[in-house]
Amino acid sequence: TMDAEAMEAAILRQIKGMGNMTGSGRSFTDDVQGFLHAIDWTEPFLKGLIAFHMAVWAIVLLTRRHNELQMALLCAVLGAVYFAERINGLASEHWRAFASQNYFDNRGVFVAVLYCTPLLCAAFFILINALRTTSALLVQVKRKELQVKNKASRRAAREGDETSQESRKDK
Repeated sequence: TMDAEAMEAAILRQIKGMGNMTGSGRSFTDDVQGFLHAIDWTEPFLKGLIAFHMAVWAIVLLTRRHNELQMALLCAVLGAVYFAERINGLASEHWRAFASQNYFDNRGVFVAVLYCTPLLCAAFFILINALRTTSALLVQVKRKELQVKNKASRRAAREGDETSQESRKDK
């Protein structure tokens, strides 16, 4: 029974630990707050990164009615995300040149959160905007198609009336 009790205790510990996927013994909000407090937000490169994201979002919003520009921007944004791992590696090697501490770990958490997440949100916005534009265009094309069809049926009806009137005159 000792093995069964030890196994039961181990299972209970695992179940209690399932709510905490970070493995740090703290809650998710504690981990997020710890992450945010560990960053020196006065670093010039962080201010530049924030300015970069603000510029990307400004361009995304200003070009939302220009599909070709939006698709080019989507490719550029996704390309920037694609190179995030390389950027993280370079930043990890050269962090002393632009930061007071090394934010760039092997897993790339910092780059994923502060570089990739805003870019992926912008890409998602572009995709949703493209879907909205495509559906509006589809409705517009379908309306034109129905207008042409109605016009043709009215013309055929008028021609049918004229033909029947002419045949009555001939009789």
